[in-house]
Amino acid sequence: MNQNYNIWGTKIWTGKIIMLITLLIATGFCVALGIHLRDYTGRDIYRYLNWDIFLGWVPIGLALCIDVFVKLRQSWIKNILVIGAGIVWLLFYPNSVYLVTDTLHPFVHFEVPSGQRFLFHLEFWYHLFLFFVAAILGLGLGTYSLSSIQQLISERYGVVRSWIFAHIVLILSSIGIYIGRFIRWNSWNAITHPKLIWKDVIEIVTDPVQLHFMFVFTAMIWFISLIGYFMMRGGMFMTRRG
Repeated sequence: MNQNYNIWGTKIWTGKIIMLITLLIATGFCVALGIHLRDYTGRDIYRYLNWDIFLGWVPIGLALCIDVFVKLRQSWIKNILVIGAGIVWLLFYPNSVYLVTDTLHPFVHFEVPSGQRFLFHLEFWYHLFLFFVAAILGLGLGTYSLSSIQQLISERYGVVRSWIFAHIVLILSSIGIYIGRFIRWNSWNAITHPKLIWKDVIEIVTDPVQLHFMFVFTAMIWFISLIGYFMMRGGMFMTRRG
């Protein structure tokens, strides 16, 4: 692939801008539908989804910062900023695909009228579509930032190593999503409470029942993340011919 025509990496920004606009539209849809659903039901629900979406955007902001940092001329400043932002990016990356696990909420919060089937209630579809779009948004947010970082690694260390990096990130992210969903730790707790997180992880891996649950759940999230990444990145990783 001729890197001069690569509109997904750092050479030309067209692909990134198109993707950012698409993600912003999806974000606006989720926020608007959430507001409508609260008005429609008269219930103060799903406000936390806005926070989850915001956290899902954090890795993109960090990836954009890294794009800027790699262009700095002073190598030692560049290395410090890139490594620092990269570590924070890795800690926050699971928040993007974490939105996929929020799809459980419609089945928790939708109140089915007695003796009626939820399938024929418009309110249920409002609930479901809100989190369905949020899940796709999460995969898109994750694909954007990981593709951006992977492209930088590919340009410096080669395509093979960049894909190894991407797979490692997806595996670590899946574990992080499990920790966030079931143990309820946040990304910043890796810095503020690392010993407590490590203690919880040790407790899980030494308990066969919890370990099995974690393994199966993590494997499913990894598979969804991988398929989403391949599909979305394939559609965004384009070249110009002329």
